[in-house]
Amino acid sequence: MAKLKFKLHPLFILFGIYFAFTGKVFSFIVYTLTAVIHELGHYYASEKHGYALNKIVLMPYGALIVGNADGLRYKDECKIALAGPLLNGVISVFFVALWWLFPVTYPFTEEIVIANASLALINLLPCYPLDGGRFLLATLSLKLDRRRARKIVRALGVILSFVLLALFIYSIFTSVNYTILFFALFTLVGALFNGRDGEYVKIFESFTFKPITSPLEVKEIAVGEGSLVKSIYPLITSDYYYELKILSQGKVVLLSGEKLYKFLASQSGYDTFYSALKKFTENP
Repeated sequence: MAKLKFKLHPLFILFGIYFAFTGKVFSFIVYTLTAVIHELGHYYASEKHGYALNKIVLMPYGALIVGNADGLRYKDECKIALAGPLLNGVISVFFVALWWLFPVTYPFTEEIVIANASLALINLLPCYPLDGGRFLLATLSLKLDRRRARKIVRALGVILSFVLLALFIYSIFTSVNYTILFFALFTLVGALFNGRDGEYVKIFESFTFKPITSPLEVKEIAVGEGSLVKSIYPLITSDYYYELKILSQGKVVLLSGEKLYKFLASQSGYDTFYSALKKFTENP
C-alpha cells in the first residue's frame, strides 16, 4: 500500500498562528484533526479504486493531494473527491445524534460538530483545489475536453476569491474577519497557480517486491478472469507473502512474489484479469 506523507502549506501555518494570537489554540487543534480525518476519507476511497494519496498537504479548510492521476477514470475521481466531505458530514451527524441521547456531551463536542460541518461545506465549494472543484472538474470532464473543464473550474475559483475579498472588505466596517481574507487568498492561489490537476498515485506504480528477511505468513487470493485488477488492491499489504490464483479458461494461473508485484505495477486497474494476464504474458 502507498505510504502517506504529510506536509504543511505556509497558508496553513499562518492560519495556525492567527488562531494562536486570538487565543483559539483548542479550535485550531480540532480543525487540524478534522482535516486529517477528512484526508483519510480520500485515502481509503482512492485505495478502494486502486489509487492512494501520496502526499497530503494541509491547508486552511482542506488539503492538496499531490501525485499523478494518469489512468484514473473521472467517475472514480468524483467518488474520491466526495469521500472527504462525506466522512466529515457523517461525523457531524453522529455527534448531533449523540446530543439527543446524552445531552451532557454537548459542551464537549460542539466544536467537533462545527469543525466537521464547516469543513465539509467549505470543501464542497466549486473551486480548485477544494473537493467541490475536483468533483466539478471530473464531472465536466465526462462531457467536455479536460482543458476546457479546467478553465471553467479555475474561472469559478477566481470569481469566488473576489467575492470573498469583497466580503472581507465589508467586514472591515463591521467586525474584521481575517479568516475570510486567508480563504480568499487560498482560493485565488488554487485557481491561478496550481499546475497539474492530477493528484492521485496508482498504488503499485512504485511498489517493488522486497526480499524476505524474516518469516512471513503465506496468503492466497483467488479471482475469476472477469474480475477487475483493482478489486484486489485493498487486499494487498506488506505483512504477507501473496499467491494470486487466477481462474482463467478452466486453468489456474499462479502469480506470486516479485512476479505478482510486477504484474500489478504494469497493468491497468480497470482491466479484467483475463485481458491483463494476456498482455502480461505477451510482454512480461
